[in-house]
Amino acid sequence: MKKVCFFDLPFVRQDHNAKPEHNYRRILAGDYVFYTFASQFSDKAVLKKLQEGDRVFIGARPLADGSYWLHWLVSPEHGNLEPVTEGTGNLRNLKKLALSLAMVILSVWLFFTQLSGVIAALILMLVFGAGLWMLASSVQALLVTNSRTMKHLLNGLTQIKAGNTAICSQAEYLLPGTTKNARSRKPGDEERFNELDSVRPEDYRYAENLTLTGVQGTVTDLRSVRDFTGSGKSRRDYIEYYFLCSGVPFTLRNYYSSMTEDINPLFFRSHPFFIAADDPVNLIVNQQKGVITGLYNERDHSAYLKPDGMAISSQQVKLMYKVFTGIFLVMMLLMMIFIFNDLWSIKGTPDKWDWLHAAKSLGGMALMFMMVISGILLLVEVVTLLVRKNSAGAARFVFVRQMLIQLRIRNGKNTVVQEIN
Repeated sequence: MKKVCFFDLPFVRQDHNAKPEHNYRRILAGDYVFYTFASQFSDKAVLKKLQEGDRVFIGARPLADGSYWLHWLVSPEHGNLEPVTEGTGNLRNLKKLALSLAMVILSVWLFFTQLSGVIAALILMLVFGAGLWMLASSVQALLVTNSRTMKHLLNGLTQIKAGNTAICSQAEYLLPGTTKNARSRKPGDEERFNELDSVRPEDYRYAENLTLTGVQGTVTDLRSVRDFTGSGKSRRDYIEYYFLCSGVPFTLRNYYSSMTEDINPLFFRSHPFFIAADDPVNLIVNQQKGVITGLYNERDHSAYLKPDGMAISSQQVKLMYKVFTGIFLVMMLLMMIFIFNDLWSIKGTPDKWDWLHAAKSLGGMALMFMMVISGILLLVEVVTLLVRKNSAGAARFVFVRQMLIQLRIRNGKNTVVQEIN
């Protein structure tokens, strides 16, 4: 969403995520809900000083479900929550980018041309991995520093600190270049009526077998534990939430990728799963397995859907397309490295025929990769359609989604339901 928002609101309350995930916070101010990481700010002690009724000025970015990600907060009584600026300069990150590119290119070149043993190979692989990490880190930092969104947010912070609170009279500001379609599009509309996520007439044949029950109550005895399953390439990290609701014990497992934990919140379109002690919640439970399949938080009106069994949502299909696109790009990059290595090894200057052969090889490999990936995606689409039409689990999945959507609509919210892994 190409919007930034500035608010002048009365502070209501602040909540921590389940222990020990206290870095993740939820702030209620006025009628709005904000999420943030305390580690984003240079002086997070300000958060402890805020009291109900305090006047606060907030710079934030809207998320898909109608909540906001808080990027700064100014309290006339208690001080400012300002973004950490250390290490965000362009010059420093350009140097880091140059070093990372040198590490990646040099390690690849040495691996294919000067490899002398297993130990050398391991060292070069470590250098290559470190170079990739530095490359991703520096590119992200440069994107954030030079982002129109971040510049607009920081400009708003400067104006508020200078006493110009008039910018809060208009809550939302569209960034330059926003298209007309983006201006009028409502989050959730494109997902609401797609075939994978909507209830269809044939789903009612499974109605008696859905075994869904609802539990309402307040969250107590809340805690969380980080752990993982599997090892090596099959390792999956997760946060396990333990709590009581109406005196009944529940657990909810939320898988996450440790590779994406350092992504800057500027790139978030939705907030991570959040639950705090004393939150009033509606749980939708699969009685057959005794697991939570849907959770609606009455305090912040967030709705979370936990996929169960073989059910596949449109969001998961979109993610598969993005993953395979990334795989294709990585494979093409590797092919280019191999081809340029062959050209480099030619004695003298490569002639026209060498370049034509290289282009033909690259084009042929690109076509082959596209055909393989297209075939896999076609198979995924067919399997997804068959599961959707013939699975009670898929019917349960869409019924739970529609129940959560109705809860959000009842409270005046949009139709966005967040899926947790």
